[in-house]
Amino acid sequence: MVKQPKDYFEAITGINAPWSVQDVAIDEKNNIIQLELNYASEKPRFSFLSKSNDIDQQWQEIEAPKRWIYGSFGNYTCYISSHVVDKNTPTKGISRDSLLKPHFMGDNNRPYTHQLRQQVAMAYMRGLSANTIASLYQLEPALIQNIITDIEDTPEQYRLASCLPTEVDSIWERIITDKFHLKTQLFSLKLLLSKLKLTIHERDGMQKLPEAVTELRKFFIAHINAMDGECTQICGFSPKKQLAEERRNAATKLVLPALKNSIWLKLLTGKIDLKSSNMSLNLFLVRLRHAFQQAADNQSRLLTLNSLREFFKKNARALKPELVLINKLMNAPEEAQFTLPNEQHDIWKRILKDDSFIPSSYMAYKLLLSNLRSQLLMNPDPVVELNAARKIREFIQHNQRFMQQELRMVLHNSYAG
Repeated sequence: MVKQPKDYFEAITGINAPWSVQDVAIDEKNNIIQLELNYASEKPRFSFLSKSNDIDQQWQEIEAPKRWIYGSFGNYTCYISSHVVDKNTPTKGISRDSLLKPHFMGDNNRPYTHQLRQQVAMAYMRGLSANTIASLYQLEPALIQNIITDIEDTPEQYRLASCLPTEVDSIWERIITDKFHLKTQLFSLKLLLSKLKLTIHERDGMQKLPEAVTELRKFFIAHINAMDGECTQICGFSPKKQLAEERRNAATKLVLPALKNSIWLKLLTGKIDLKSSNMSLNLFLVRLRHAFQQAADNQSRLLTLNSLREFFKKNARALKPELVLINKLMNAPEEAQFTLPNEQHDIWKRILKDDSFIPSSYMAYKLLLSNLRSQLLMNPDPVVELNAARKIREFIQHNQRFMQQELRMVLHNSYAG
């Protein structure tokens, strides 16, 4: 028997009974694959007693099919559509009921499948940004951000479970068949595993494997907050520790600086570099910097600064790393900046002539002095001397942080004089 394309797609996506792929549509122009599902609650013994139109109580049939993004196959984006959908529609976050539904479907009010949600949750719990996840799965950043928002809005007792592998992941089968040794001290889990392993070793027991997987995964969802060690083994990291880290980070509330804060001016003038990987922000900064330089008056410059602040306000979630850095810079104590005597003050001439007057261990400063003194020896012109004094003053002014001792001596001696 020759397999049809829909049979291959059922195998690839893990679609199983009572669901099946009824139709496959491939749009080569837009790189889209669409799988239309069929639902059969029970196969009748006799055709004239057909129950193919019967729908189980948890599902409902709708006139216009619902469509979800499943993921990417190479350069193609795969969509799954169905006329039969879940009756329950969560209003906020991810419900426990959603976690137990087939991975290839999704909630009525969401455009993505449970499979894609699990993949994004796994990447997000590992600390990847929305843009990185979007690039990883070749999907739109807005969709990934939408999924992350739903994950963040999920009650804590189910939020950890959002990253658990789906029912078709081989990890569950490997645990039950002893191909993966799950270490646990939880007595109830040990009892369950013993029961499930005995079940599949019975006659025709492997036919009961899907039910055993469902029962094991259901147990994990119900008790996940007490199973951090077990989740670490299955997921490869600790979702609970990651969530605790998030809470610690969230404890320090991020603040959007006021328009009058100098941080915006420093960003536009390039005095602060956020080293952002956000392409939208980087392009917007280039445009605003040009507008700021071309501004004819202070009112225009103020409007440019406000545009930058509004951009951060509207995109706060996507610019969280940049806002964290801005808050750190904003809260860091500013170093005291002192005004040095002008270049015509006698103290600079004395520094140039007397090597022992203000000793320093700062190598860059010593090299500068040596170079300027050589120039004066070769050409002791007053203009050259004044230019050398200006260079020393500017060097100390710009390096106050590293030359505290020299700075104090310059200020002390200039005031004393």
